Amino acid sequence: MKTTFFSIALLLGCLAFLSAQDIYLPVSSSSETAKAEYFKALQAGENANIPGFFDGMKAAVKTDPNFFMAYVNLAFAETAFGQYEKAAAFIKPALAIDPAGFNENERIHRKALEAMDKDPKADPAEYMEALAAAYPNTAEAHDLAGRSAAWLSKDPKAAVKHLLRLLELRPEYGGGYNTLGYNYMALQEMDKAKAAFEKYLELAPNEPNAYDSMGEYYLNTGDYARSAEYYDRAVALGMEGSKKGAEKARAAMEHGGN
Repeated sequence: MKTTFFSIALLLGCLAFLSAQDIYLPVSSSSETAKAEYFKALQAGENANIPGFFDGMKAAVKTDPNFFMAYVNLAFAETAFGQYEKAAAFIKPALAIDPAGFNENERIHRKALEAMDKDPKADPAEYMEALAAAYPNTAEAHDLAGRSAAWLSKDPKAAVKHLLRLLELRPEYGGGYNTLGYNYMALQEMDKAKAAFEKYLELAPNEPNAYDSMGEYYLNTGDYARSAEYYDRAVALGMEGSKKGAEKARAAMEHGGN
């Protein structure tokens, strides 16, 4: 599935929080409950559980109305989906939070939000490059930079650069291979795209999104029979949205495709 978000297995309770500190960027919140909701939201989104992502982030800001990075994630997500008015509703309260105690991650993201507040379609590449430079060994910094390059800056070459670094740091992260596959497709490097999607399937064989993505790959290469097969497997695993892909593949077959 083409999406700004991808995930690994959910982490629970304190173990989730400790693991998150090894993988994710630092965040500031006075509420441990809000932090737990935040990390669960990130993880829900990583395999295209978009409702879970939004629900979790909204729960985090409800629990802690001064949770800056939760607002940032909501604003970036709505912007990626082209929902600029909805994004603005999260940018405004984020910028109202006193930045005096912010860490470097939060300071960089605040600059990005200031640019987006002035121009909803502002290119965040400058800030994402700064983020990756400030946190060269933190996987999420490169994940964010890669996805931002892909979906907001429309720069698949830059996206691939960051995603390859992400996967050096987090080689078992299936969602990273998914994003990488889509960017290779954007560059028409189809063999590399296929290898990335196959790695996603290897790492996440029970994730419906892995089959949905392979279905889209085969749809793009004109192998409609295989495309329909993978879309059907995604549906069987619970991804109802994959039905549209399967229907599209079968319609192409009826019109003379493979």
